[in-house]
Amino acid sequence: MSFLNSKDAKSIVREGSLDAVKIGIAETYISACGVFLGGTALQIGALATVPPLLGACSQLFGMRFAERDGSRKQVIIRLIQLQSLFCFLCSAVLMWSDIPLGAINALIILIALYHVTIGIIAPLWNSFVGDVVPPEIRGRFFGVRNTWISVVTFLGVVAGGKIVHLFDGWSKTGVGYALIFVIAGVARFFSSVAFRGVIDNRTVTSHELKFSFWHFIRRPHRSNFVKFVFFVGAMNFANAISGPFFAMYMLNDLRFSYSEYMAVVASVVLTQCIVVRSWGMLGDQFGNRKILGVCGLAVCINPLLWLLSSNLWYVVCIQIYSGLFWAGFNLSVANFVFDAVTPPKRARCFAYQALINGVLICGGSLLGALLIKYSDTTSASTLAFLVNPSQFLWLFVLSAILRFLAMGLIFPLFSEVRGVPRIAPHVLIARVLSVRPLWGATFTFISGLRRLRSDDE
Repeated sequence: MSFLNSKDAKSIVREGSLDAVKIGIAETYISACGVFLGGTALQIGALATVPPLLGACSQLFGMRFAERDGSRKQVIIRLIQLQSLFCFLCSAVLMWSDIPLGAINALIILIALYHVTIGIIAPLWNSFVGDVVPPEIRGRFFGVRNTWISVVTFLGVVAGGKIVHLFDGWSKTGVGYALIFVIAGVARFFSSVAFRGVIDNRTVTSHELKFSFWHFIRRPHRSNFVKFVFFVGAMNFANAISGPFFAMYMLNDLRFSYSEYMAVVASVVLTQCIVVRSWGMLGDQFGNRKILGVCGLAVCINPLLWLLSSNLWYVVCIQIYSGLFWAGFNLSVANFVFDAVTPPKRARCFAYQALINGVLICGGSLLGALLIKYSDTTSASTLAFLVNPSQFLWLFVLSAILRFLAMGLIFPLFSEVRGVPRIAPHVLIARVLSVRPLWGATFTFISGLRRLRSDDE
């Protein structure tokens, strides 16, 4: 029996799919929830980036759990259940969102604690699952798993948007937000049940393979992996300058309804559903660095597209473009780490990478918040040829410039770690963007779902 049809594979996919319910129905709307609670630009920026920063720092604790002699699976399960509890607590805050105690600040604190659990889980999960999945089909398996996640996330986004929109029409918006967090908490609890189906394995990392964070970051001139980490961090820094504020821009400046906001968010996820498995297969065949190069250049253009129109359907098209290339970029980032790092060092390298990313993402978001605070709409009129003037336009331009700098200056410094066939970038782009590969992506997506269900029928 192939690994894709094994009990381990199905359990890992089910755990991810149930987690995707939480991501789609609740996590997607955290920024919008902050806007509803009256958060300032600085508070929305803090809500989007301070919790992930704390989560990134907490990965150092997860790294230590992963390297000790004991069951990684049991620790993961307990932390997943704790995540479920934090979802329920967020629901309680939103049920009484009109209390004069600063609901937005309470939400920031709870989301921060929630991200701490995510941070501790991440190196444990990556170390554990990296040992379970055979290296030769890693891209294919995570492509299938991410397809399931994208499908369920899409359904969650639609359901969450409909629930909030419905309760908003009844002037009970806080109750709508509370309900989606309850659903997220229930789904996350059952994902811990699903993860119990994975066979436990215990490993110990020898002292000789442990190295400090400072030793790690002092080696960029010698380490191919460290150069890769700084490239990804630079791209995430540039993305964070504008990324956390798209919800504010759409809800406050463009005046999108919750249904329209849901449609915009769902279009990204739906696109990822279609293409993510094909990106995984192409990464297995031609290397993850090649995918990073093609997708990295494509996402550099993305922020500039927001300067051309504020029409709803145009924005949906931007998000389809975004979903197409961010799906390949994010999948290849994760798979490159699995390729570049040996199993005993995997938890530590994932943790150090997350810490660098977390610091840079937080810095990018705070920079974006400060630019919004100290700029005005009038100054943005020089960029508003086709859209209404907005402070957010400066963020879009700066984000694009920094992405191009990261691609031009840092990306050439690291290399592929596997022996893979060469392929010209324009040929790879043609295979992804032409009509035939998109049909092929749809076919492989459907066949992948059937394969993972085959033993249950």
